[in-house]
Amino acid sequence: TAIDDREVSVVQGSNPGQAPVNFYFDEAGLLVRVLRFSETAVGRVPTQIDFSDYRDVMGVKMPFKWTTTWTNGQATTELSEIRLNVPIDAAKLARPAPAPRPQ
Repeated sequence: TAIDDREVSVVQGSNPGQAPVNFYFDEAGLLVRVLRFSETAVGRVPTQIDFSDYRDVMGVKMPFKWTTTWTNGQATTELSEIRLNVPIDAAKLARPAPAPRPQ
Protein backbone atom coordinates (compact mmCIF):
# COMPACT_ATOMS: atom_id res chain seq x y z
CA THR A 1 0.00 0.00 0.00
CA ALA A 2 1.05 3.66 -0.07
CA ILE A 3 1.20 6.50 2.48
CA ASP A 4 1.79 10.02 1.14
CA ASP A 5 2.67 8.58 -2.30
CA ARG A 6 5.38 6.34 -0.76
CA GLU A 7 5.21 2.58 -1.01
CA VAL A 8 5.04 0.87 2.37
CA SER A 9 4.92 -2.70 3.60
CA VAL A 10 2.31 -3.66 6.18
CA VAL A 11 2.87 -6.14 8.99
CA GLN A 12 -0.04 -7.07 11.22
CA GLY A 13 0.35 -8.43 14.72
CA SER A 14 -2.15 -9.59 17.28
CA ASN A 15 -2.52 -11.20 20.67
CA PRO A 16 -5.26 -13.67 21.50
CA GLY A 17 -8.41 -11.84 22.51
CA GLN A 18 -7.12 -8.44 21.39
CA ALA A 19 -7.61 -6.35 18.27
CA PRO A 20 -4.82 -6.41 15.66
CA VAL A 21 -2.09 -3.79 15.26
CA ASN A 22 -0.82 -2.75 11.83
CA PHE A 23 2.80 -1.60 11.35
CA TYR A 24 3.72 0.27 8.14
CA PHE A 25 7.38 0.34 7.04
CA ASP A 26 8.93 2.33 4.19
CA GLU A 27 11.43 0.94 1.66
CA ALA A 28 14.32 1.74 4.04
CA GLY A 29 12.68 -0.30 6.81
CA LEU A 30 11.73 2.73 8.91
CA LEU A 31 8.43 2.65 10.80
CA VAL A 32 6.09 5.16 9.16
CA ARG A 33 2.79 4.39 10.88
CA VAL A 34 1.24 2.30 13.62
CA LEU A 35 -2.50 1.71 13.51
CA ARG A 36 -3.99 0.03 16.55
CA PHE A 37 -7.54 -0.68 17.55
CA SER A 38 -9.25 -0.72 20.93
CA GLU A 39 -12.53 -2.41 21.68
CA THR A 40 -14.98 0.01 23.31
CA ALA A 41 -18.67 0.05 24.17
CA VAL A 42 -19.35 1.63 20.76
CA GLY A 43 -17.18 -0.79 18.81
CA ARG A 44 -13.61 -0.93 17.56
CA VAL A 45 -11.88 2.49 17.73
CA PRO A 46 -8.60 3.25 15.89
CA THR A 47 -5.56 5.16 17.08
CA GLN A 48 -2.98 6.08 14.44
CA ILE A 49 0.60 7.21 15.06
CA ASP A 50 2.59 8.65 12.12
CA PHE A 51 6.38 8.89 12.48
CA SER A 52 8.64 11.26 10.51
CA ASP A 53 11.80 13.34 10.55
CA TYR A 54 14.11 10.39 11.15
CA ARG A 55 17.65 11.39 12.13
CA ASP A 56 20.77 9.46 13.01
CA VAL A 57 21.36 9.19 16.78
CA MET A 58 24.59 7.34 17.54
CA GLY A 59 24.10 5.10 14.51
CA VAL A 60 20.37 4.48 15.01
CA LYS A 61 17.62 6.20 13.01
CA MET A 62 15.14 7.78 15.43
CA PRO A 63 11.92 9.69 14.67
CA PHE A 64 12.03 13.28 15.88
CA LYS A 65 8.36 13.87 15.08
CA TRP A 66 5.23 11.83 15.51
CA THR A 67 1.55 12.62 15.29
CA THR A 68 -1.03 10.63 17.23
CA THR A 69 -4.58 10.74 15.92
CA TRP A 70 -7.60 9.29 17.67
CA THR A 71 -11.34 9.54 17.20
CA ASN A 72 -11.80 13.07 18.53
CA GLY A 73 -8.34 14.60 18.60
CA GLN A 74 -4.74 14.79 17.51
CA ALA A 75 -1.41 15.52 19.19
CA THR A 76 1.99 16.16 17.61
CA THR A 77 5.28 15.61 19.41
CA GLU A 78 8.48 17.16 18.03
CA LEU A 79 11.89 16.60 19.58
CA SER A 80 14.86 18.91 19.13
CA GLU A 81 17.41 16.49 20.56
CA ILE A 82 17.77 12.86 21.61
CA ARG A 83 20.68 11.92 23.83
CA LEU A 84 21.37 8.31 24.75
CA ASN A 85 22.95 6.98 27.93
CA VAL A 86 23.13 10.38 29.59
CA PRO A 87 24.21 10.12 33.24
CA ILE A 88 21.43 10.97 35.68
CA ASP A 89 22.14 12.14 39.20
CA ALA A 90 20.82 9.42 41.56
CA ALA A 91 19.26 12.13 43.74
CA LYS A 92 16.76 12.83 40.96
CA LEU A 93 15.52 9.25 41.22
CA ALA A 94 15.32 9.17 45.02
CA ARG A 95 11.95 8.83 46.70
CA PRO A 96 10.68 12.26 47.82
CA ALA A 97 10.20 13.01 51.49
CA PRO A 98 6.69 12.34 52.78
CA ALA A 99 4.33 15.29 52.80
CA PRO A 100 3.87 16.92 56.21
CA ARG A 101 0.70 15.84 58.01
CA PRO A 102 -1.82 18.53 58.87
CA GLN A 103 -1.93 19.47 62.58
